[in-house]
Amino acid sequence: MTYSEEAAQTKPVTIWSSSRVVDRLAWPLALVVGLSLFAVLYRRGYDDPYITYRYAANLAAGYGFVYNPGVATLSTTAPLFGLILAPVALIGWSVPLVANLIGCLCHAAGGLALYRLGHLWRDPLIGATAALLYLLFPLPLTTLGSETLPAMALALWSFVAAVQGRQWLTGLLTGMLVWLRPDGILVGPFALLIALLTDRRWRDWRRWPWRAALLWGAIVVAGIGLAWLVYGAPLPSTLYAKQRQALIPGSYDFVDRLLVTLTGYLRQPFYWFVFAVSAVGMVAVWWRRWWLVPIGWAFTYGLAYTVLGVAGYFWYVAPLLIGLAPAFGLGIRVLFDGLSRIGGRRLALIGLAVALIGSAVWLSGSVMRIGQQIDQRLVVYRAAGEWLAAYTAPTATVATLEIGIVGYYAQRPMIDFAGLVQPDIAGQLGPGHYIAAASYAIDRYRPDYLVLYEHIFPLLAARPDLAEHCPVVAEIPDPRYPAPLTIHACRW
Repeated sequence: MTYSEEAAQTKPVTIWSSSRVVDRLAWPLALVVGLSLFAVLYRRGYDDPYITYRYAANLAAGYGFVYNPGVATLSTTAPLFGLILAPVALIGWSVPLVANLIGCLCHAAGGLALYRLGHLWRDPLIGATAALLYLLFPLPLTTLGSETLPAMALALWSFVAAVQGRQWLTGLLTGMLVWLRPDGILVGPFALLIALLTDRRWRDWRRWPWRAALLWGAIVVAGIGLAWLVYGAPLPSTLYAKQRQALIPGSYDFVDRLLVTLTGYLRQPFYWFVFAVSAVGMVAVWWRRWWLVPIGWAFTYGLAYTVLGVAGYFWYVAPLLIGLAPAFGLGIRVLFDGLSRIGGRRLALIGLAVALIGSAVWLSGSVMRIGQQIDQRLVVYRAAGEWLAAYTAPTATVATLEIGIVGYYAQRPMIDFAGLVQPDIAGQLGPGHYIAAASYAIDRYRPDYLVLYEHIFPLLAARPDLAEHCPVVAEIPDPRYPAPLTIHACRW
């Protein structure tokens, strides 16, 4: 008996059945959802993705796929995303805006993938409710503009392709995912496991997913070889920098960030419901074991980041939703079945409607609030970058702590106090904080300009000699703080 036949015999009671009409409407509906999210969130952004945007802009300008022209360092964790955005920069469109559009459309596609998995694994209710939480849960949407949402969608569609037995597509998607994010290497084994177990293919070695595995391996090896050839290293230099940042006293590691994130959500009663239902789903997954794949991937992903010992950032935690959303769907299935046994189908439908409509309303409100919470650094750093582009020489070097937005708009050689671009600066991070790394960078590279928030990064207080060598030449007001962002011209 094949997997499909076995699943059909054990098919649980559901409140709807698959239809060609629903399948035909799925992609148009996903497009509408993606565009709706974009309409709300298009102004969102944060500093880190602008490093990748600058790679795209430099490639489009003919400088090569580098951050600082003439210096071959892989400082982006998303090379494929940068390559995708390079034609956007070449055309002259807004790279940050198009990146946000891509992110919203990919997020909608990721929700659709969960819906499709629900149908393929014979329980559309689980897939649909997992998709609902996935689409509207706030955390991943705060990463908009980066490669996180496209990577999450690609991971889920890799699982869909594997279930469908589409080996070439499975190999292609899992391989591309590694180019999109190095941690995408974790998806390949899970997708291959699905392909191996579906319809009991493991019983006949000739039906094993050899083609998918070979294509996946070939794309991964090609990426590693190309990175080694061009940049002299197979992995982005940012991995070392993030590991060093985790050693700074008071910094969060991955587990710290996860706990802080959970604590923040649990301050709101609604998320007690979400996590309680998901906890029930984690138990129920034993009876619907195919869902162990995305949940197991999320567990493996979290374990990998814990072992890597990198600094904890919110965009590292966001992909865990790939495991949380199916757990929530499984919990809703248990709730529906329990109410059916207690009070019949009508009570179950009422309970389901209350749970899902209430969740949709609450989460939609959260999405709207995210759209209104715009990081002021997008404005202040952009103004600083544009000032540098207008009033400094093209070869002038600029040093600052957060190089993303400033560097993208300045288009000047950047010196990075956080060590993302210059690995030797990252080596100074640790007990000496960012101040020690900044002091080393200034002595080593002698920048022409400094961009500083002195009241939150007191570099001048630690280095009084800089006041003489680097007087203030511009101030950028920031409504969040009483003191402005300052630009200093240095004369050594």
